[in-house]
Order: sequence, then structure tokens, then C-alpha cells
Amino acid sequence: MKKISLIIIPIILGSIILVNSAFGQGRQTGTLAGTVLDPENNPLPGVTVTLSGPAMMGETSYLTSETGKFRFVALNPGDYNLKVELPGFKTYIRKGIRVSVGKVTEIEVILEPAPVSEEVTVIAASPVIDVESAKISINYGADFLLSLPQSRDLFGIQQSLPGTVEAEAGREYTRMSSILGGHLRSILYQIDGAIMNDPTTLYVSANINVDTFEEVEVSLGALPADVGLTDTAVINVVTKSGGNNFSGSLSGYYTGTGDLRSFKFIPSLSQSMWSQEQLKSMGVSAPSTYNDYLDGSASLGGPIIRDRLWFFSNARYMAWKQTNPATPENRIKQIYSANPAAFDPRDLEHYDLSEQNWLAFLKLTFQISRKIRYMGMLHFNMVNQPIFTLRVGSSYAWSYTALNDHEKVYTTSHHLNWVLSQNTFVEIVGNYVNRHFPNLMRRETANNYTQYDREANVYWGNTSITDDYYRKRAGVSVSLTHFEDSWLGASHEIKSGGEWEDTFYIRDRCRGYEPGDNPYYTYWYSFATQNKYYYDPKNKIGRLLIQPFAHLGVITGEDNTRRFSGYFQDSIIIKRLAVNIGLRLDYSYAYEPEKHRPQLLNYKVGPQFLNPILAQIDPNILLKALNDQYHHDPTIEYNQVSPLDEHHIPYRKTVEFTTLSPRIGFVYDLFGNGKTAIKLSLARYYEPIWSGKYNAPQLISAGSMNWYWYDLNGNGYMDLPRSGPADPKYIDPNGDNYVLTSYVVQDPNIKYYSDDIKCPYMNEFIVGIEHELMKDFRLGIQFLYKQNKNITEDIDAANGYDPNKKDEQGRPIWLPYTFVDPGWDGKWGTSDDKQFTVYGLASYAPTPYFLGANPPGCKREYKGFILSFQKRMSNRWQLSGSIVYSAFTGTANHNYGGAEGETALYDDPNSLINADGRIRYDRPLNIKILGTYILPLDIAVSAYFNYRSGSPWARTIERVYFPPGFGARVSYVGIQAEPVGTRRTPSEAWLDMRLEKSFNLRNLGRLSLYLDLFNVTGSTSININQNPNIRVYYYQTPPTYTVDSTYGRINSVTGVRSARFGLRWNF
Repeated sequence: MKKISLIIIPIILGSIILVNSAFGQGRQTGTLAGTVLDPENNPLPGVTVTLSGPAMMGETSYLTSETGKFRFVALNPGDYNLKVELPGFKTYIRKGIRVSVGKVTEIEVILEPAPVSEEVTVIAASPVIDVESAKISINYGADFLLSLPQSRDLFGIQQSLPGTVEAEAGREYTRMSSILGGHLRSILYQIDGAIMNDPTTLYVSANINVDTFEEVEVSLGALPADVGLTDTAVINVVTKSGGNNFSGSLSGYYTGTGDLRSFKFIPSLSQSMWSQEQLKSMGVSAPSTYNDYLDGSASLGGPIIRDRLWFFSNARYMAWKQTNPATPENRIKQIYSANPAAFDPRDLEHYDLSEQNWLAFLKLTFQISRKIRYMGMLHFNMVNQPIFTLRVGSSYAWSYTALNDHEKVYTTSHHLNWVLSQNTFVEIVGNYVNRHFPNLMRRETANNYTQYDREANVYWGNTSITDDYYRKRAGVSVSLTHFEDSWLGASHEIKSGGEWEDTFYIRDRCRGYEPGDNPYYTYWYSFATQNKYYYDPKNKIGRLLIQPFAHLGVITGEDNTRRFSGYFQDSIIIKRLAVNIGLRLDYSYAYEPEKHRPQLLNYKVGPQFLNPILAQIDPNILLKALNDQYHHDPTIEYNQVSPLDEHHIPYRKTVEFTTLSPRIGFVYDLFGNGKTAIKLSLARYYEPIWSGKYNAPQLISAGSMNWYWYDLNGNGYMDLPRSGPADPKYIDPNGDNYVLTSYVVQDPNIKYYSDDIKCPYMNEFIVGIEHELMKDFRLGIQFLYKQNKNITEDIDAANGYDPNKKDEQGRPIWLPYTFVDPGWDGKWGTSDDKQFTVYGLASYAPTPYFLGANPPGCKREYKGFILSFQKRMSNRWQLSGSIVYSAFTGTANHNYGGAEGETALYDDPNSLINADGRIRYDRPLNIKILGTYILPLDIAVSAYFNYRSGSPWARTIERVYFPPGFGARVSYVGIQAEPVGTRRTPSEAWLDMRLEKSFNLRNLGRLSLYLDLFNVTGSTSININQNPNIRVYYYQTPPTYTVDSTYGRINSVTGVRSARFGLRWNF
């Protein structure tokens, strides 16, 4: 007992003392454990147990304990051979034992007596049910991943997981998905222990080559305490290590169609499901497809020193071209004749998309001694996009697009595994990720106005901004794992550890490349008629917006985070029952270093609508006048410094959280044979701090400044204000008025987050059963319930969102206005009419400014049933898949902006009307099935089937106009006319297949030829704007409304059947 205490007590204390970084989570190894018995089930102590296999250097031997137990820890994933020897018994040899990442593989060995030396060789199936962990997980081996017709990257694997729904259109570059009730940024990605989440946005920071994967473990629920930074899923990639024999591969893939393809002697490998006549009649381009796709990869691994030092390397190049299905040039052509000089000639042309992608990988594995192993990995990725795919769309003309100019990501990870005994080992991990992400505006358009026409719904002239990003992540972690077979009447797997991590988000947000380049946006109500009054043509109210930035290289903002974590967990096994307990402590904060900004009042041009007389005097005169007005506006709480002024910002913390996350799970081996397990778990997961979410107070490169421009003299030009500035030279008694509606408060002491801000978290409950249906086949049924709490959202800190709020004088902050929605039929006085009360912010109310908070009632809930199944390759077939039936509801969206708490949900009372409903990525039914069957003659057929319900949506009312003289700061507001989920887009289904033929080349290896067929069944869809999104003038007699000009417009179509050729030579 004394000896046990000497081991256990330091482990418990270690959970408090150990300090480490990046992540103790994402273990890269597995464990093989077992018991040696005689034919009468008596344990045999002192038995020699030897383990060997291609995934380990040399072989390792241990003696069984007094209870007949043996254990091999910190094993690389792979297949192993076990030899069990004891004089007087037959020697037992078992081959092909599969050890998976993050799992304990348990086996039982029965030794039979023998008077003379004799060997018994057994090839038995490895267990498929984990009866020691409540965790929901899926393991994909390299062969399974390479056999399927899908994108050859981590995103393809991600999309095959249960309940996965990819991000909204336009976010393809981010490779983001929502999984089982998680928001887009809640997946944790790891490669050899290095966290691959971008520290600013939390999506995966680089493409990762599937040719380097040895195994992928995906954890989807009941996560243990050593896992932080996620409330949904961990995708843990373990890469190949080489071996004692040299081996490698060469592979290539190609598809192409149309004029953009590289090999025109090969027929087009795709077929549009729409004829040219159909496309022309709908006024859309052909659906998006890879018009050209080239993919080449080479790998080589082997020994530098046999049984001591191995290497594995890979290089890959990919390039694609894609026809852009969006047709912004058609919208430009509609308005071009109004002023041809306002456009670049390329705005009239259709632009397509392309990308080049370079990847390189090197890994060294060094067995320093019998007990100490080192692994070091370096991963490089470089991407170039002449047109950045996140800045394209149906409304983005060529001149509004941007460049992704050779983005580079460097990732390195270093592991030290120290096996103290067969029951105890230490892991030390250090990693570093560096990403340079330059999203640049075009030099030839850098001094243009960024223009938008509301009527045609199109942008042109210049892109929004340039963001030159540097994003870095560094961390170290230490963990100690100990197995104790008999302590307090149970066996234990105890793990404790600590983590330290720093992340850095450095950005140069700018407009242009030279001093004084154009910072202005121009907003048209109708460019075709040169109507400048974007907000309200009838009352001549237009818009003035500026991005108050310097040119490239002048100002860099910085938002960083720091985290310290510790955890303790114990997997307790008492006969058939396993209890997983764990506790995780995280202390983290976001901070901004000291920064300085110069004055920003010396641009080359003024607003596009600036009175020409004023522009000749000083193009910055109106900006200076409005800056003077800012300094003397009593409604601005801190008006001493504006976003245009020189400013010094001191160091400060933006948020700081200390959280405690309990986890508990139960596993019961129902029949005691390891083939059926009932599982139940309760867990709390806290959302990590990331700089892209908590950088809102960043003052050094403030956000836009927006004014309502009241053209009081009706001359169509922006004149000096009639009142506001203190300096008389900036006042024109016959001029206009300007009301500032949005800006970033420049108070260096301001907090964007309320003092009582709390860290968001998720409560999770899972109950289910897993059963080995047949050899190598696992079937599972689970029920999941997830509830998000303390969700962060912006609120108007000056005015709130309570419609009954009053100011100090007893006046209502929000002025009520009641109107009747005519409903879908567009007729008042019919059965679908509905009365609403909307609210306008009173003109005497303070200027809104927004504060991050945890608004009461802000919620997300996920309920789902999962039927999952997985069969390893045996008897010539393999299968994996899931059927998920779920409901995802709440008020808080979880898309790209929703995950950051930057929606309009709590901006005013109107946003809360019909806010509670289905959430954007809610898909009630989601089916994914993947499988392979090997036919005679080494011909394999694989298939990948997807089905899911359509996405939820609701009718909206874009604008409810207030009557003249209403007294609100704005002339209209918008609302949701019904809860999201009242309507749903059509369901989707598609089938992809692969035909593979392999040839054995004797001493030259194995050659495989592929034919991948995508969308075999010819699935199609039409993207139609079904939302009338009306503008209501209810105060008129009789009431009138206008329907959105894009209502009924067909924006795009999908539906391409395509083929891809591939080959792979393994040697």
C-alpha cells in the first residue's frame, strides 16, 4: 500500500503542479494490455510477454504481474505481434493485433500446459468495442481513407462524420463545418499533437495532406479532461513514421472539363446536368466544377539507423481552376451605361477562380534509449489565389475582389515519450504554428472608391480592405499516465498534466499602398438613375462611410492570448463497470500590447459626392468638419479622440476567464464478454478564448465610421454641416446635416465586454449502447443533448434592447410603431395578415455603441439520435456510416459571425421578433454511408452516399418605414416575419463512387488505378431568392409596399456529374 501511495499521490499533485502548453489532448499513441491465465482461469505471474511489429523499433518484453497482467504503453498505431512464454506451457503467438490511437486494446491469453516446447499461433480479431471509455469516437486507418472517393484532405474526412454540415456558401476556403450541435469554430484539429486551428478564427489553418496520415481518431462526445479548447469534436491526426524498410509512393489525380483544362486531348470529365438552353433561360452560369484539377504527391520513408532512427517525408502539389458560377458582370452591364468611366473594363468580363497549393512534410522518429523515444515533425503549406475565394460572389465585380498572395503556414511538433515502466509513462510535447495570410487589394484599384448599388445589388471600384495577417501559436504540454491494477479494489488509468499556450494575432488592416489612398465607400440607391440617396430617396437621405485606415505598413494591430491549464482524470474499472472521472482547470486571457496610431486626415480624395467646390479647397475638408463635430458631440461618451486622430493605446487585457470543467462517464460491459457496452456521460466544456472573437476593442485600426447624410439643400452634393463643428470654417448655414450612426469608441480604458462577462460553455449529456454485431463490426446508438450557456452577443450598451426602456427624463428610448404585415399573399385584409410592433431609436437617444455581454435568453440547444456503424476491412469489405435525427434550436445563430457573437440579435428590440427557431445548420435527418467491396482480380468498388434535410429559413421584412416626423434616429427598421425553420429548402442527396484496379509488380511494388465518379445520380438544385423581403410604407393611405428587386431571381444552379482519374504506386 505504501508503494502504491508513493505513485498515486505524486500523480494527483501533478495535476496541479505540472505546467505545459499546446495540448496534452490528442494523444498520438495507444496501449495494449491483457491478462495471462491458465486453462482454469487462474492468473499466471512471471510470464514473459514480448511485443513486436512494423510500427515499433525492435521489440519490447515485460513480465506479467502477480495478477497475470501485462501492458505496453505509448505505442504507435498499427498492427502488432505478441509472443507469450512460460516454461511448462505452450508458447502463445498472436498476430495482427490492432492498436488504435487514444484507446486501450484489451486481450486475454490462455496458456496451455505442454511437457515439451511447442508454439501455438493465433490470428484473432481485435476488439471493436471500448469497454473502458465513455467517449464517442471513430478511427479511420490510412487504407480506409485512401480507398474512398472524396477530397484528399482533412475537410473530406470531416464531412464524413455524423451530423456534419459545411459552412455557408462563400466560406469554402475556411473548410469549416458544424458537427452535432457545435458552432463552426468548435472543432479541434491536431496533427502529431500540434494544434492546427488558426488562433484568430479557429478554423483549420492549413491544408493537411492525407498521404501522410497513418490514422485519424475523431472524438465526438464524452471528451476526457485532458481535452480542452472544444465542446464538439477533436480530429486527431497521427502521421506516418517510416520503418525498418524503405517504402514510398507516387500518386497523381486529374480531372478537367471545358476550355480551362490542361489536357485537352482528354475528353471532358464532367457533365453539367443543365443544358445551355436551360441556363440561358434562367440567366445563370453553368454550375461550379473543377475545370482543371492536378494533384501529384510523392512519399518516401525508411530507416536512417535500423531500430533507432526512422524518417518519413512527403511533397505534394495541387492546382485547380474553376468556373465561377456567379455572374456579377451581368449586374454591372445593367448599370454600365449610366457612367462607363466608373468601371474597370474587367468588371464587364466574367472572372474564374484558380489556386496553387504546395505542401511538404518531414518526420523523424528516434529511439534514444529503450525507454525514451523522440518524434519531430515539420509541415509546410503555401497557397496562392489570384482571386481570393472569400471575396467573390454574385454581387462582387472583378474590381471588388482581392488577392490571397502566397499564404504560408509552418507547423512543427516535437514529442518526447519516456516509458518509466510498463505501467507509467511521461509525454512532453512542444509545438509551433506560424501563418502569414496576406489578403491584399489590387494595386491598380487602390485609390478607387468602393461602390455599391442597392438596386442592382453589386459592388465594384475597389475591394473593402487589405488585411495582412500574421498568426502564431506556441505551446508546451506535459502529462503523466499511470496504470494501477489493484488499488482500492479497482484498476485505474490515471493521467494528469498541464499546458501552456500563447497565440499571436498581428494584422495590418489598411486601405491602399501609398500615403493617402482612398478610404471611402460610395452607396447608391440607384446607380442607373444616379440616385445618391441610399437610405431614403423620398427624404433625400444618403450614406457616408469611411474605413479610417492608413496604407500598408503603417499601423499594425495586435491581439494575443495566453492560457495555462491543468487536469486530472482517472478511468476506474471495477469488474464490468468502468467509471471515467476528470476535472480540468483553465486560466486564460486575451490582451493587446501597447500601440500607437498617427493622425488619419490627409487622404488624396474626399467622398465621391463631395461638393466639387469644397474638393478644390481641400478634399479632406468634410472629414475634418465631421471630426470636429465628433469632438463636440455630447452624445458621444468619449469624444476627446476620434478614430481619425493620432492615438496612443496602452497595454490591456480584454477578457480573463478561470474555468473548471467536470467530466464523468460510465461504461457497463453488459454481458462481460467485451462485446456490448452501455455508456452514459455528463460533461461541461468551456469555449476557448480566441483573438478573432475578443479583439473587438481593438482601437489601433478601428472599424468603419458611418453617417446618415441629410441633403437639406437638395443639391445632390455633400456640403459642410449646418451645425455640429465648433470651428466656424467647418459650418455652412445652407449646407447639410450628418448623423453619426456607428463608430468605434476610442476611450483607451473602454471595455468592449461587460465587467461581469462570463465564459460561454456547453453542458452535454449522452447515453447509448454499442454492440459488436459480428466480427470487426461495431454498431452504436446514442442520444445526445447539448445546451449552450453564457453565449456572448453584442448589445447596445447605451440604449439596450428592452422596448420599454426610458431615459433619465422619462422619455421612451425606443419609439413603438405598429403596422400590419400583408403576409405571403401581399394583400391587406386577408387571413394571413399579422400585426407587429416595431421600434425606432429615439432621435434624442445616445449614439449606439456595442458591448459584449451574456444576454439572458440567448440560447442554443441540440437534441439528436445517432445510429453509427463501422466495420474494419475483413472478408473483402469495409463499412462506416451514420444516421442522425436531430433538432437544433435557439435564438443565437452559430454560423461564422454568430460564433464570434457578432450578430444583430440583441442590437435592438426588433432583432428579437421571431428570433427563437431552428438554427442555420439544423438538418433533421442526416445520413452518411461509406464502404468498399473487393471483387475478384483485385478490383475494388467504393461508394460514399450522403442525404440530408434542407436548410431552414424564414420570410423577412427588409424595411418598415416610419412616418415623417416620427422622431426616430433612423427612417426604417427590419424584422423577421416568422421564426426560422417555418420554411426549409429542398433536401439533398448524392452518391460518389470509386472503381479501383490494383496490380502486383513483384519486386517493384503495387500499382493501383482509380476512376472516381462524383454525383453519380445526377443530383441538382436551383438557388432561387424565395424571400419577397418587402419594404412597407404602412403610414401611407392606403398602405403600400415594394417587393425586393431580387425576389424570384435565380441566383445559381448546382448539378455536375464528373470523373477523376488517379493512380498510386506503392513500393
